[in-house]
Amino acid sequence: MKISNLITNEVNQNDYHFNKLTRNKIGFLYIAPVNIVPDDCLACDGYVLKIVDYKKLHSVIGDFFNTGGEADDEFRIPDYNISHRLLQPGKNVGTKYEAGLPNITGKIDASGSDYNCEAFGETHPTIISGAFNGIYGNQAALPDATGGMMLRGFDFDASRSNPIYGNSTTVQPPTQIVHICIKYK
Repeated sequence: MKISNLITNEVNQNDYHFNKLTRNKIGFLYIAPVNIVPDDCLACDGYVLKIVDYKKLHSVIGDFFNTGGEADDEFRIPDYNISHRLLQPGKNVGTKYEAGLPNITGKIDASGSDYNCEAFGETHPTIISGAFNGIYGNQAALPDATGGMMLRGFDFDASRSNPIYGNSTTVQPPTQIVHICIKYK
């Protein structure tokens, strides 16, 4: 079946419009498993370049990566190899997200089961949840105690609220370092 009488611009399978400026893949990123830079590429190290020297690349990426210190006749290329940011596909190209983890929550609430407060000789109700945990001991071991379990204190373990905690010493997804270059000619 032949498609005829198109009234919209051609789009690829991901609904992106074709761009005549990138016909030669200028502005495309190349990823290498070692520190090499092809002859028609520059390392994505945040270099400031003269527009007159890299007109085609500037016509594709423009001033998108400028940080404010560039002259009017200059532009900056991405600094992916220096910033060590992970690259993530998506529709909001260029959006930067800062590192983060889900909130750690827990609750110690004086409206639940009873416990004996040794210091004041009183019984207090409590609810313990989330990343908090009660540390209990045998109340019968105390002088003049009636027996049973007594809350002695609390501890905190974030892995109780989400198992992502405790699996690493950094905020780090599994990764492998590569060298990223941008095609300029």
